Amino acid sequence: MAQVQEQEGGQEKGKHKKVRAKRSSTHIDMTPMVDLGFLLLTFFILTTTFSKPKTMDITMPVKDKVTEEEKTKVPASQTMSVLLTADDKIVWYMGEDDPTKPPETHVADFSQDGPASIRKVLLEKNKLVFDKVKQVEDSVRNGLIPDKEDEIKRHKAQVKAAEKKGLIVLIKPDDSSKYKNLVDILDEMLVCNVARYAIVDLSDSEKELIKNSQQ
Repeated sequence: MAQVQEQEGGQEKGKHKKVRAKRSSTHIDMTPMVDLGFLLLTFFILTTTFSKPKTMDITMPVKDKVTEEEKTKVPASQTMSVLLTADDKIVWYMGEDDPTKPPETHVADFSQDGPASIRKVLLEKNKLVFDKVKQVEDSVRNGLIPDKEDEIKRHKAQVKAAEKKGLIVLIKPDDSSKYKNLVDILDEMLVCNVARYAIVDLSDSEKELIKNSQQ
């Protein structure tokens, strides 16, 4: 028995009505994505290696009064005084601070490869120790020394301590220098493998040297 379908809207039989498909609203469940985001965040936090604080050994001058016999005798030929001044400028000289015989001063800056780079000066003056530290790094690459941070530091420290002819740097900032300059020059000590350095005060004669270099 044939089933008769009634037309909607009271239209006459035999006429076909165009039926349109109903559009359902699009809905995306974001809950799984939020859960995944928290899982990834937790994973990265637990697996990330945070940077370890690095320390720097600085030899500070002794303020107590000491006798001449107790003072460490330093060869003048190995002593380099670095005077930090204004405008990121450096005045340096070799030898002792003798007001009666002012030393020959030179001007340098913090550029890495410029003509007046303090790094070039330090590498030239400390070439003996720098080359020996490089030999330690070559030994690590050749497998003669274990590739462990503690072992490498220990061997480098032994090389620096054993070399008595290495450069000795006296860092002397003045009142117009920036704190950043002090940090930068300490970084240069590490880069150039300077084993012995200290931060000391400027003398009156060295203040005059700075004034003369600015003229």
